[in-house]
Amino acid sequence: MAVKEKPPRGLLDSFSAPLWERLGLTAVRPQWIVKGQHRGFDWMAIELDHSGTGFQQTRATTTVFVVRLPHKSSDWYLPGDRIRPDRQLCVDDSCVYAAALSEQPRVRTWSHWLDLAVDTAEEVIRTEGMRRDESPQQKADRADGASWNVIDSNLVFVWLVSMAVFSFFNVMMLVEAYGDWQRHGAILRCHPTTSTGTHLQGWKAVAYAASLAAPLLIVAKALHTMATRVYRPGFFLQICFEGLLWVGAMYGLHHAREALAHSVRQAC
Repeated sequence: MAVKEKPPRGLLDSFSAPLWERLGLTAVRPQWIVKGQHRGFDWMAIELDHSGTGFQQTRATTTVFVVRLPHKSSDWYLPGDRIRPDRQLCVDDSCVYAAALSEQPRVRTWSHWLDLAVDTAEEVIRTEGMRRDESPQQKADRADGASWNVIDSNLVFVWLVSMAVFSFFNVMMLVEAYGDWQRHGAILRCHPTTSTGTHLQGWKAVAYAASLAAPLLIVAKALHTMATRVYRPGFFLQICFEGLLWVGAMYGLHHAREALAHSVRQAC
């Protein structure tokens, strides 16, 4: 019967592109390992302690099942969409990995996970070398495939919440400005304690409205990026660039509106 063993020194470094790296886990430490054979394949279960996923502050634990392939090969391949929020499967040049992030399956269910990993290993072996004759476009499409990861999920949540909150205020200000224009032919901003305020007409009114609408265009582009590029290569840099562009535009245009408002003062 397989028993728990102390992980050997340098165990995690012995894998070329393991699942925990694909998921972006940090501060990963093996707690114990179990070795065995299943359907003719050598396997290892590794209990990993790692930093919390999502917005968890506490550490988490994940059991990863590793099945050794018959030989090393750069032609082993699995589509990136095998890494999903509920179950993660991937392959490097020598092993197949299977896990459910932050979960430790009970021993009685290990046979299910080992069957899953071995089925995947057999699929990988059957398809070895099938992509050698791919066209450059096919290789580019494969390299651009989506692969779920925690970092992208967190980024989408942070930017969505931030953009939703501030865009709501932008839209409300636009609606109010439009109402002023319909009633008075100008955008009015009266001070609550004095009888003076801002009275914007002509190009200044247009500039005021444009300063409110412009960030919404950046938000629309960011939403398109989230919908079409999330979990794909380069998403992190692209969404951070668009997010910082949005923050900069919000800050700059806010001060531009303030300067515009101070340029036109009259009695309300």
